[in-house]
Amino acid sequence: MEELELMEREQGVTLAIKPEKRTIAATGGDAAAVDRALEWAADHRAEVVALLRQRQGIAEQMKVEREISLKEVPALIIQRANYRTWFMQKTGYFQPNDAELDKMFSVLEEGDQVIPDFAHSFSVRKRNGLVVSVDRKGRVTEPSPYSPAVKQ
Repeated sequence: MEELELMEREQGVTLAIKPEKRTIAATGGDAAAVDRALEWAADHRAEVVALLRQRQGIAEQMKVEREISLKEVPALIIQRANYRTWFMQKTGYFQPNDAELDKMFSVLEEGDQVIPDFAHSFSVRKRNGLVVSVDRKGRVTEPSPYSPAVKQ
């Protein structure tokens, strides 16, 4: 508990479990501090969940389900080419320009799996199984509930 509280003080954030979403949220501080806190929490997930559950008085253990790919995810350069092939088969509305494509792929890391689904964004299954959406401005958000990546 001390290590968690120390990290929260140093970063100026507070971690809390959001039972309805089955997530850990970090609030306060600037965006970089929140990102560092969540990265730390991800590295210590089991202990953090247990400590937060105790601190918040959440008795029941939440069940979390995430999926990762069974096969090796292709390199980002290959996925970019595959994404280009996918959207070129669609109308012009689906086709980002090169600058937008650069922004979209700039937020990805090797090991992320691109899942083409919508005209102005695609879904991404992160290495840890978390699914997010990336739009043409490179913004990372929660995925649409209509995304095939969420329904899989």
